[in-house]
Amino acid sequence: MRTNLSSQISLNRVSTRYYKPENTIDRSVLTRFEKIPTNIYETVDEGVKCIADEVIRKIQERQHDGKFCTLALGTGASLRPLYAELVRRHKEEGVSFRNAVIFNLYEYYPLSEQGSSSIGQLNELFLNQVDIDRQNVFTPDGTIPQDAVIDHCLLYEQRIKTYGGLDIVLMGIGREGNVAMNEPGSTAASITRLIFVDSTSRSEAAHNLGVDN
Repeated sequence: MRTNLSSQISLNRVSTRYYKPENTIDRSVLTRFEKIPTNIYETVDEGVKCIADEVIRKIQERQHDGKFCTLALGTGASLRPLYAELVRRHKEEGVSFRNAVIFNLYEYYPLSEQGSSSIGQLNELFLNQVDIDRQNVFTPDGTIPQDAVIDHCLLYEQRIKTYGGLDIVLMGIGREGNVAMNEPGSTAASITRLIFVDSTSRSEAAHNLGVDN
């Protein structure tokens, strides 16, 4: 059986009217059955620029109002081009992230002090290259004792509530449909917690972290 067929889809063989409506009526027709509003782009670059525009618009909107903009950030190959674009706009266009509050979307457990981690990736790809206030960066701690995990997760949820919830979530979707490491079957009301991931998710995580599974 052939796998990963979605990566072989070429939109230059599909009429743009099926994914890029020209007016409000066309968009209404195309999206009338959508549960989640979805945009489709012809290239990664086009999608990255549009998402970066939206992220920066929200951050600057909050800056204008004197408020924080709260983002939950994931890792993985699909987000690397986006982080690179946000870094470029900071360095070349002067975009500021000083009012951004960052919550690491997930972390691996247990971790050694020197082990590869999700927050380590975020630091390398994005956080260390922009002007985010490090006091406004929060992450689950993968090195805590097992008997402290439940309270630690509840505190993480409380911190998110303290900032009024999340304004933006940047993440990919796993090959098996997991969202922010929530495996298929998780409820929409799921909170921060310790979960077991399947072999596919472990393989993806190992690949992203550059370690052996």
